[in-house]
Amino acid sequence: MKYSALPLVFTLTLGACAWFQSNPDSGQPVIDTTTHRSAHDVIECLTAQAGQHGASFRTRALPQGEMLEFGDSNVIKVRADQGVTTYRFYAGKRHASNLWIEGASKICAP
Repeated sequence: MKYSALPLVFTLTLGACAWFQSNPDSGQPVIDTTTHRSAHDVIECLTAQAGQHGASFRTRALPQGEMLEFGDSNVIKVRADQGVTTYRFYAGKRHASNLWIEGASKICAP
């Protein structure tokens, strides 16, 4: 009896992992972009974009940059290292009010 339950447990565990990896409510899992703009310029642009859309956010310091948290697990990390600025967007839940965040990399970190 023990051995017949093992494949079922394994299948259920694997299915649960696949479900968590493909959240249909989130956008692309990670958007990673590099730009030659300074981290300060990118952060100012993101702040201006958030103001235009009435979005609230929190900032936290990172080594060589900042992290902007927009709620619902939408996070943008901006870091500068060796003359290149890295813009990384971690998509969370999507709402009509926060869809602009996904396209912010094209405006702020081209």
